[in-house]
Amino acid sequence: MRAILLRTACVAVFTLAATPAPAATDECTGVTGDAVLSARTPEVDLYDGPAGKRLKSIDNSKFPKCLAIAQKAPNGMMQVTIDGQPSWVLPNQVNARVASGAKPICRNLAMGGNDKAVGSTRAMGEGCPKPTGDK
Repeated sequence: MRAILLRTACVAVFTLAATPAPAATDECTGVTGDAVLSARTPEVDLYDGPAGKRLKSIDNSKFPKCLAIAQKAPNGMMQVTIDGQPSWVLPNQVNARVASGAKPICRNLAMGGNDKAVGSTRAMGEGCPKPTGDK
């Protein structure tokens, strides 16, 4: 029994060692800045504006890769150019590389706790302007 387990473990180790490393997920080195890398869903919907109507849907296999993001809307939609036509895509339908970091959550915490970050509120408020005046 011990020999079988040892043989199985050795085969597993050698199999994992012989497996090639996966390719880098970002194939779009030619596009600088924010970019839509590929489609994430079976179909990607294209819109005429960040809060506009749907123009058409493109199949995953026909969706172009490595599209530069022209601008981002506050609702998260991204403007890209497909076949010379500017269109907007939903962020949950594409894989995107976004270089700019997320904005900090700035708000007054309950009971005057703006200067302490403990437990689940760790890092909340970092990068926000410090309150001035009376507490």
